[in-house]
Amino acid sequence: MTFTSHHESAFEELAKLLDGAVIRPGDATWDEARAAWNLAIDQQPAAVVTPSHVEDIGLILKAAHATGLDVSVQPGGHGANGDLAGCILLRPSAFDEVTVHVEERFARVGAGVRFGALLPALEGTGLIALAGTTPDVNVTGYMLSGGHSWFSRWKGLAAHSIRAVELVDAAGELRRVTAESDPELLWALRGGGGLFGVVTALEIDLFEAPELFGGKILFPGAAAEAVFTLVDAVMAEAPDELTIFPGLLNMPDAPFVPEPMRGQTFATADVVFVGPADAGSALLAPLLAGVTPLADMTRPFTISQLGEVADEPQDPSAALDWSATLTDMSGSAWADLIAGFRTASPAGLTMVVARPLGGAIASTGSRSGSDTTGVVGHLDADYLIFAAAFVMDPTRVLDLDDIFGPLEDAVAGRTVQLTVPTFLVHGQGLADAYGEADLARLAEIKRRVDPYDVIRSNRGLPA
Repeated sequence: MTFTSHHESAFEELAKLLDGAVIRPGDATWDEARAAWNLAIDQQPAAVVTPSHVEDIGLILKAAHATGLDVSVQPGGHGANGDLAGCILLRPSAFDEVTVHVEERFARVGAGVRFGALLPALEGTGLIALAGTTPDVNVTGYMLSGGHSWFSRWKGLAAHSIRAVELVDAAGELRRVTAESDPELLWALRGGGGLFGVVTALEIDLFEAPELFGGKILFPGAAAEAVFTLVDAVMAEAPDELTIFPGLLNMPDAPFVPEPMRGQTFATADVVFVGPADAGSALLAPLLAGVTPLADMTRPFTISQLGEVADEPQDPSAALDWSATLTDMSGSAWADLIAGFRTASPAGLTMVVARPLGGAIASTGSRSGSDTTGVVGHLDADYLIFAAAFVMDPTRVLDLDDIFGPLEDAVAGRTVQLTVPTFLVHGQGLADAYGEADLARLAEIKRRVDPYDVIRSNRGLPA
């Protein structure tokens, strides 16, 4: 889209009216404001806006209608997926409420809140939220996109813990969406992402978990096949309160890495157990008896320390990513995946991790993938696999086929075309997560609440 003086005058007028900020190309903070968390994605919106309150959002939507532009919401940039051409990028950072209702076991969370702010607020309550692996991720974006959690085998995908959504629709109207007020729209919001309006707050269920145990276990890279196989066996018999993510990690040969670990490959097992340490240790015993760890960092911990388990990077970085949903891990499946990782490592592959499904995920919804209470539902599969290549050297050209091709070959014939939208990678949309019936139902709800298609999601519907 070519921008004209009409657009510029509209942004100038908007800047005068907003209590928040309007940032445009050429402004001193432009590059910082428009950046995605994944720095490999070059976003080029028409403007970036940071509303201070609901009335500001109405003004932004009015400006979008007047200029023929779309509005896309991106709290922290973790879900970025395109260049955002012809779009006003809205950052809801000012919506920072965190209110915990201990007796009623729910939390009210503003759209700008990250798990790093919510989880400490739960400290001492004996309650947990269905959080993911990093405290840097925005609660609202994660929940609306499905949210595979440490606790999903126990309590289901995080989107189903949404009890109410407050949003400003494309017409500028503030709505409170519940199962009573608009069950169809709530169904769509539970996994449909940012398609339906500018969300300002969520109310989410909390769950009793007075004791937590877990941490990261490091093994020699050469023991990867034994680690993955043993984890698979443990998880096949484990209670739903236990989650173990086995993985492989190539540490860079860089000064910020402790010298004994530089340039080394490690097998990993990231563990979270809802329960006492002695019970968690007993569940891990077959794994630790089968492979001697280099370091066992499992321990009792509190909910505010959940991010220490995976210990993922929290600063923006450039990365290429890949994912798959696997349905059959019999025979040589783990050996093939590990061999694919090793083949791709010289090309730049950094890590691969496997997230077990089953439990409450398998018991939710129908075998087609849909669910009666949310579009994100049952996954008739065994594992979600995620892999990434972190771009440590910006001058190095990485070839996607060389990096992810060996993994594609390794899982051929073992995948299903359903996933959780939080596992969609760059270039993918909701058609890569849901079946045709669910996509058609989402499209119908979209036409009802946004007939002029003003709200643009990071993960769109097929044209």
